[in-house]
Amino acid sequence: MNIKHKLRTLFLSLGSIFFIGIIIAFLGSDLYKSPLHYNLVQLDDGWTITHVGYTYTPASLPETNIGIANKGDVITLSRTLDDYDLDPATIHFRSILSTVDIYLDDSLIYTFGHDYVEKGSMLPKFQHFVNLPLDYPGKEIRIVITATENNAFSGLSPVIVGNKEDISRSKAQNGRLSIVIGVFLDMFGFMLLVLSPFLLFASAHDSSIVYSGLISILMGTYILCFNDLFFLFSDIPSFYTFLEYFCLYMIPGGILLFLAAAKQVLGKKVTIAIGVINFIFAFATAILHVTNVVHICHFVTALHIISITEGIYVVVSLIVSTLHRRKHPDDFYTKSMSTNVLLVGLLLLLVFSIIDIVKFNVLKFFEAGEVNTNINFMTIGAFLFIICLVLNYFFHCIEYISATNTKHQLEGLAYNDSLTGLYNRSKCELTLAELTGNYTIISIDLDYLKYTNDNYGHSEGDKLIHGFGMILKNSFTDASLIGRMGGDEFIVILPYIDNGRTEKDLVTMSDLMTYRNTLESRIKYSASYGYASSDDELLKDISSAQNVYLLADSRMYKMKKKHHDHTLGKLYNDLMNGSSQEGGNTNE
Repeated sequence: MNIKHKLRTLFLSLGSIFFIGIIIAFLGSDLYKSPLHYNLVQLDDGWTITHVGYTYTPASLPETNIGIANKGDVITLSRTLDDYDLDPATIHFRSILSTVDIYLDDSLIYTFGHDYVEKGSMLPKFQHFVNLPLDYPGKEIRIVITATENNAFSGLSPVIVGNKEDISRSKAQNGRLSIVIGVFLDMFGFMLLVLSPFLLFASAHDSSIVYSGLISILMGTYILCFNDLFFLFSDIPSFYTFLEYFCLYMIPGGILLFLAAAKQVLGKKVTIAIGVINFIFAFATAILHVTNVVHICHFVTALHIISITEGIYVVVSLIVSTLHRRKHPDDFYTKSMSTNVLLVGLLLLLVFSIIDIVKFNVLKFFEAGEVNTNINFMTIGAFLFIICLVLNYFFHCIEYISATNTKHQLEGLAYNDSLTGLYNRSKCELTLAELTGNYTIISIDLDYLKYTNDNYGHSEGDKLIHGFGMILKNSFTDASLIGRMGGDEFIVILPYIDNGRTEKDLVTMSDLMTYRNTLESRIKYSASYGYASSDDELLKDISSAQNVYLLADSRMYKMKKKHHDHTLGKLYNDLMNGSSQEGGNTNE
């Protein structure tokens, strides 16, 4: 890679990082937050918690470690409500895989999730907004949370009192980074999928663009689902909870198949096999979930282990690919800059994801609980990874174009006739060996080449051959191949069977030769030809391209014999006329 290309790559990468930094800094600021109509009150203290036979009063509800809530465990939270000067007042909190019942002085005012239990379905993660009656001040509120899955959750969600509109707005503002990145990844992924048919069937035939779009959509959707952001727009919590797990399980497989499609790793078959296994795992868990055999939430720990293991495998594979590239710089499939950019993106995603995975498991199993976890690191890592994915694709295209141009140049040296610019005998024979379908082959022999060489020299003979090559190019504009078989022998292959069109092209060739003859004083353009088609009756059941060419060649020699006889006859007449004139002069 030259210095100019390296500098362009460096500036492009630095520009992307700077752009990302500006976005993150802007989203992290409070400059554009809308003011709330009422203050939000977080009820951290004053609660009495009853769990597995124990009753205690924590100093802070969100920091309370209740351990892991398994199926059937009941956690009861109770306290007396103050007057919060709100009309109406709304209580908000979050639950995970649990039923919820809320009582106000032993009077049931809210219930959620029991219909899911009756159907055997998995309860969703849910944002609860509960309107309190006007006479709530001084009454005791009791929130009963019952886990419906093993390892359902740990920790307790903050309970907030406020205006419902203000609570929703506050949640949206606090999740603005996730909203922007999630929506961007989804929209960008859909754009790639829309463009993929055009890019997929272009000359590169690169299917990695499809997997890039899929990965972007999966990551964007997972981020929006995990942060409960779909709840701001829709009211199908069970579907979005399922979608969160399904997207998470699909992401590793999408990344692996992208790497295989982009030819960025050496062990392509192994990578494809692992990617397919990942997809099978994701769809198998989805089927088990839909049929209520095993709910999809029970495979998260397995997915974490699989993801970390495969992430390490991918990074090692890319490093090995990079080392292999340095040892084999001419290897077409081991790219330089595209592999490096992808390696950086995967490393960032892997490191940031591991941070969130470790944080999630530590909070769930050892500290205050998963209710209060976030995936901010993974969100930023996903954004950076998609940026690197786009850069990878562009560099991959540049490298492909460069390699293709080099390949075409080498093929030009190997298969082109230097004198005419037409294909040489090697290319013609290779084309004949691979030729199938409907086609017409024209065998052409240039007349007067030996005569021109003998009388005017080989430079004039070369001029005759070169000029005839130009005539063939201008005559058979729709040919799939025009080549020089050697010496004065030429071949034209037309990708169709149409005697009318073939004859028309041959007439054009004759007219061009006649015109060129008016411009020349020494050399003369004349040619003999014959043609045959792949469905010629004389070939019957043995219509290989070689046999079609031989038939065309035999027909060409018939015309050449006529030209030869005509030339001899003309020479004989000229000689006889010359003798008569001499005799006449003598008699005189």
